[in-house]
Amino acid sequence: MNVSFEIRQLKNAADWKQLSVVLGGASDVVSSVIHHLMLSNVTSYLIEDPYIDRDYSSDYRFFYAQTFRTHERHCKRVHFFAEDVDKILALPNWTDRVKALETTSLRSYCGFCVVRPLPNASIGRTALKVRGPEGKDLEAVITSKAIIRANLLGAELDVLSTSFMQQESRVGACAQIAIWMGARHMHLRYRYNWLSVADITKLAAPTTPDEATSLPAGSDFLTSERMIRAVSEMGFQPLCFKGANIGEQILPYVESGLPVILGLKIPGASIGHAVTVIGRVLSKIKAPTSRPIDFIAGFIVHDDQAGPYKVIPTTPTSANDVGFAKEDLVEIKRRSGVLQFNLEDHGVFAMALMPVRAFSTARAAEVTALGRIQSAFAQIDQIKAAVAKQNGSANPLLDDLFAAYNSGRMILKTYLTSAESYRRHIGTGTASDALKDVLLEVHLPHFTWVTEISTVDSYNNSSAGLRRIFGHSLIDATSSGREVVGLLMLHLPGVVFLRDVNEPDAAKSQKAVVIENDNLYDGRDKR
Repeated sequence: MNVSFEIRQLKNAADWKQLSVVLGGASDVVSSVIHHLMLSNVTSYLIEDPYIDRDYSSDYRFFYAQTFRTHERHCKRVHFFAEDVDKILALPNWTDRVKALETTSLRSYCGFCVVRPLPNASIGRTALKVRGPEGKDLEAVITSKAIIRANLLGAELDVLSTSFMQQESRVGACAQIAIWMGARHMHLRYRYNWLSVADITKLAAPTTPDEATSLPAGSDFLTSERMIRAVSEMGFQPLCFKGANIGEQILPYVESGLPVILGLKIPGASIGHAVTVIGRVLSKIKAPTSRPIDFIAGFIVHDDQAGPYKVIPTTPTSANDVGFAKEDLVEIKRRSGVLQFNLEDHGVFAMALMPVRAFSTARAAEVTALGRIQSAFAQIDQIKAAVAKQNGSANPLLDDLFAAYNSGRMILKTYLTSAESYRRHIGTGTASDALKDVLLEVHLPHFTWVTEISTVDSYNNSSAGLRRIFGHSLIDATSSGREVVGLLMLHLPGVVFLRDVNEPDAAKSQKAVVIENDNLYDGRDKR
């Protein structure tokens, strides 16, 4: 058997309709993929047939090979380009073709889609170029993304993406697919274990009669307990959230680039729905507050039933307030009409896939940071006098931040980062050289909670380049995060407070360093 490669163009409606057939025919997921490709300006695609996909092969061994009906073992893989690549296969030799493909990859490769031989769930492992909703005063950021590599004709093609897959109900429910999408990102970005949907189903094995209600076990749905069990067995720490303010609770983890499994209730139904949160949409608002969640118009999700890069608005009205396109939203068709999900009405459960070397939560870290900021501002006159004694005068930005604090217009943004990422951001960022000299010598654990300190006026911008910060704190993520024991550093305009967590004498463990010519600087946003 030989592998065939065929290039087709996308010039008119008939060409797009033909692509829909190639991807498996009419369905909500195929339509969503087609819509995404159109917005990504794809103009040609290459069909690789047959293709052996590791994920489908795992499901095949687990289920399809054991059924009476004969199922095809091989898939197709379709690659997408934002330029005409028809001439590449016409080149005289393989060396030229490989070079041309890799050059094209840098310029216009938009990802791939594995097409499974399953009539009702054709979209297998898929990696499409990241894209969020667009609009005036909106900033859409895919925070959980990684470089995904495909080998085609010997050429290595890279695309910045988040892995997606359609649900195949006979092998796994939406919960397994949602966990798979989160776990696959952690594998690609941070080298955690490679796991298939079949692997996740096995790890979520039922242990009670209430959980063992379908064959194969879990193909109908997973309880939250089984989801937690699977994630724990996969090597992550499952950190769960419930309550009316789920959006506020998960935001620090989304900003950290960690995938979050979001459980949605369906009114009148006994079984809910699960999606994977991979980003957020920030909007400029007319009446800004000091709560970061109020600036979030929606969360970007992969929905195995609706498609990739969809949006779940935070409130029932935020979709209309910011003008999200109908095609971007997650909705399901019911007998009573179309249900459009939003976090406030339908979000009931969430679970972050936490790395095993972090032992404190975002909430604990932010409370500690706020407590240390309040302690510093309670001594603002002494701090200003000490800074002025060494520097001639206190930094005027300190007064600006203190005024924002007193008026309730100071805003804190917390996220988890690695020491490597933190140093890269500080070293290449816009902080003053004097501040960099201090921060880049701080000894850090592998994971650190960062709390950026800004004001409402600075934060209320749809462009990350306009959102400047006055300072930030560092909390040891391997500590409990509570009280001051985990505090490593607090930077306020003109001064840095450092703390040695290994020094038992409290007086000796802390010191202050005055920063000359300190200024506002860029916060970190996963762009």
